[in-house]
Amino acid sequence: MTEHQDDRAPLVDLAPKRWQCCHCGGTGVDSYSETCLHCEGLGFC
Repeated sequence: MTEHQDDRAPLVDLAPKRWQCCHCGGTGVDSYSETCLHCEGLGFC
C-alpha cells in the first residue's frame, strides 16, 4: 500500500515547552535584583 501526499496530515510547528522558573517566578532576577543563577536571567527553565 502506498501513501499519497494528499493522505498525510498537515505538518504543524510545535512550540517548545517552557516552565516558569521556580526560583525567580519568571522575572529573571532574584530578590537582590541580580540575574537569577538558576535560569540565567531567562525567566523559564
